Amino acid sequence: MKQPASNTNNSLLTFVGAIGAILIFALIIFVAYLPNIPDPADQEIRDKRQSDADTVRAEGVAKLNRYELIDKDSGTVRIPIDKAKSLTLQAYK
Repeated sequence: MKQPASNTNNSLLTFVGAIGAILIFALIIFVAYLPNIPDPADQEIRDKRQSDADTVRAEGVAKLNRYELIDKDSGTVRIPIDKAKSLTLQAYK
């Protein structure tokens, strides 16, 4: 049984109208909200914290990758982590 042409056209128009309404809503949200997001009031504090975090991270990485004498009397030294990993693997083999 074939549906009438007007019923098919109504379904198509309903679908197109729903998609159009969603797109218009998204456009309104974009135009009204997104360009008006203010900068954070504490941007200087955030930049300082990020700078401090970068410094601490760099110091930690440098500490992991250098040789250092920890205690001369006991013979404790710090070696780079890659070297320590390879020595540990050799000891287990």
